[in-house]
Amino acid sequence: MSDPRISVAHGTPTVSAERVIDALDAVRPVIYIGSAISGPAATATAALISMLGRLFPHLTVDGEARLGPNPWGASSVGDVYAILARTRPVPSRLPARDVSIGISRGTDAWLSLGGDDWTACIGPGELSIGTASHGVGLHAAATLIVAELAKLALGPVGMPCHPLNGQLVWNLIDYTNSIPPSVDSAPAIHLNVGLLGAGSVGSSAAGVLTCVPAAAGTIDVVDGDTFDPTKNPFRYPASTGNEHGPKVQWLKSMLDKAGWQTRPFFGSVADWVASRPNPGYDGTVVSSVDGLDGRFQVADVLARTTLSVGVGGLALHLQRETLGNGLACPYCEYVDATPPLGQVPLWAQMTGLSVERVTALVANDEPLSTADVDAAVRQGRLARASSESLIGRRLVDLVGRVYAQASVPAGSGERIRVSAPYVSWMGGVLAAAELLKEAIGLPLIDRRVDLDLSGLPSGFTRRIKADESGRCACASPIRKRWMRRLYGT
Repeated sequence: MSDPRISVAHGTPTVSAERVIDALDAVRPVIYIGSAISGPAATATAALISMLGRLFPHLTVDGEARLGPNPWGASSVGDVYAILARTRPVPSRLPARDVSIGISRGTDAWLSLGGDDWTACIGPGELSIGTASHGVGLHAAATLIVAELAKLALGPVGMPCHPLNGQLVWNLIDYTNSIPPSVDSAPAIHLNVGLLGAGSVGSSAAGVLTCVPAAAGTIDVVDGDTFDPTKNPFRYPASTGNEHGPKVQWLKSMLDKAGWQTRPFFGSVADWVASRPNPGYDGTVVSSVDGLDGRFQVADVLARTTLSVGVGGLALHLQRETLGNGLACPYCEYVDATPPLGQVPLWAQMTGLSVERVTALVANDEPLSTADVDAAVRQGRLARASSESLIGRRLVDLVGRVYAQASVPAGSGERIRVSAPYVSWMGGVLAAAELLKEAIGLPLIDRRVDLDLSGLPSGFTRRIKADESGRCACASPIRKRWMRRLYGT
């Protein structure tokens, strides 16, 4: 089974994989677009097309609308549908069921998209779309619709999920399940942003930022990976399927066209920090890097503010952090009273390697061998076509390749993993929303929002205290002194 949407372990019954593909290809989403939708609503519709098309190859669009700024370089909804043709998989069968999605049109729609700048609303029937200047809330609504369609298709074949029953309202001001409170915004300021990680989440954050004209400034894009044309297009909603070479150069081109002053850096966060002339980063870094080394390196940036976006399966979180303020920093959740090797069983499960081998890789800081990568391929965690680039890389680079996936049981304890590009886009929406708040003077998140797209937004945020073991980066007296010297915190 070579469908790029799924990963299967060696030995998994072919019929199990075929059932998953059959379930996706049996559904034909039909997007019905009203005659007078605004630019932001049209751009959110384009994002909906981008996400749906990577999972459901029979996607159909009825209607047309002009687009505002967008990462695909499209001028209309029809244009983006054509541009993204390369990102739609080859169907295995004819569709058996049409599912209607309404955009200001269709009182009998299975689900409609509603909301405004900060509010996401989805539900059956026709929903109103309010006046919007940037439509970040509409992008969240589009993402939630894709999540519901994935539940509809994959729930019957075993994906654990909790579908929507009725109408959902969620906002990106205070993250409650309600219309947001009235807020006064100021003229937008010039932002100083570090985008650490240009993978599925980082590129999605860049993609959403291109749709938000009010947010602009200087942005450092840091990543040491190159684009994988066989796998990345089905996980990266901002991709057109034509990308190649370093990811930082792709994002530079995208962000420059949107008016950002982009500074790409091809390498690790540690290399970037070492290259900087002075300590600290007087701005906001958006981090989507993961693993022990990556998170520690992010903490060592000593940024004024860090927005960490973490993804695992269909779950994600966004957390605002400031080193040394008594609340969790980018590294805190990776520190435990037990040795860091405590997360080895999870990484073994995610990568398909044995616990013993993962232990050796972590303890000895060894690079991945050919045998390691071959094992991940045999276990269905990695596509053969994209495997060679990981030989000699870090274990966390392999771990990162299996994020943002749905999971369907296949018997004998094995699971089929299905690409979930909508998880990545939601991570980008959350990061972009917080940056936009910073740009126009609105209160930022306090301090963390968790979202599991196998279910529904919970409607609350939480504060997590800093690690108290004394072993975290934020406990370092030297780093605390630097934070006080740099920012008075």
